[in-house]
Amino acid sequence: MINKEYKRKSFNRAAVTYDAHSNLQDRISNNLIHRLDSIKLSPMNILDLGCGTGRNGLMLRKKYGTSEIINYDFSENMLKEARIKQQLFLSKENMCSPYSYICADIEAMPFEENSVDLVWSSSTLQWCNELDLVFDQIKKILRPGGLFIFSTFGPNTLNELREITENISNEKKTNTFIDIKSISHFLMHSGFSAPVLDVQNFRMTYKDVRKLFLDIKGIGATNGNVSGNSGLSGKSFTNNIVQKYESYRKNDLLPASYEVIYGHTWNGT
Repeated sequence: MINKEYKRKSFNRAAVTYDAHSNLQDRISNNLIHRLDSIKLSPMNILDLGCGTGRNGLMLRKKYGTSEIINYDFSENMLKEARIKQQLFLSKENMCSPYSYICADIEAMPFEENSVDLVWSSSTLQWCNELDLVFDQIKKILRPGGLFIFSTFGPNTLNELREITENISNEKKTNTFIDIKSISHFLMHSGFSAPVLDVQNFRMTYKDVRKLFLDIKGIGATNGNVSGNSGLSGKSFTNNIVQKYESYRKNDLLPASYEVIYGHTWNGT
């Protein structure tokens, strides 16, 4: 189970470094925005769940013009960065388009039923403890015919790191994410119509595994399990990981595997 307060603090600390370490997350959101090209939709408002530093809100603004975009995140510092970035964009473009900002937990959304046309979430849902209940909430707030589109990380994410840390400590020190079959089941159970899901695997490479650690820390994605283990901490433990990670080196590079699950579905009621 994810310790939400720990994660909130992690993301607050990472708000000013996120953009410098979010290369993979940016690639994923680029893929997600392109998936909207084949979907005919003219939303009056868009909810960006887990908006982070606001980059996705800029892409959605360019795609949907004057739609109201609701930036939603449980990290107040991430929202501050999003506001700065988006208001600077509006000023440069001489636009007066509506952005709003809500700081709250994705597992307790304060929206009325049938109030949102498009719910977007990229690289966020993996931090939910009860994803089935989150899908129930999204289904309720979507207007009839509304679209829910998302990306999230699957259980094969950071396989190399997980294998090493579990072998060293005999306990889970990395996050375990939900698989595509369970996500499909949860969506159907919530009443969504014909969810479309697929998986894309990424392999990032590093000269030094410490750069991987910096990327994880830089986006605030350090382990947040309720057990209290902070994950990749302690000099001796970290040095042990660095040594054992070398067994994965190929062509002078160290891999880091990511499983990304994409999905979209409609509120058909």
